Amino acid sequence: MSTKLKGPDGRIPDRLPDGTPAVSWERRWTEGSLPLWLVATVGGMAVLSVLGLFFFGSFTGVGSA
Repeated sequence: MSTKLKGPDGRIPDRLPDGTPAVSWERRWTEGSLPLWLVATVGGMAVLSVLGLFFFGSFTGVGSA
């Protein structure tokens, strides 16, 4: 089961010989296990939540005037 290398470093070329893309545009942004937009959205919500906790803590509790 030997496979021939597609390019000089083994990667599949971006375009086929007839000029069409080798990977369809639908799969280009979701090739990983999780889409990047989903990771960024969850990360952004986590950052906003932590910042909200800091602002809430500054108005209540030990640090309040």
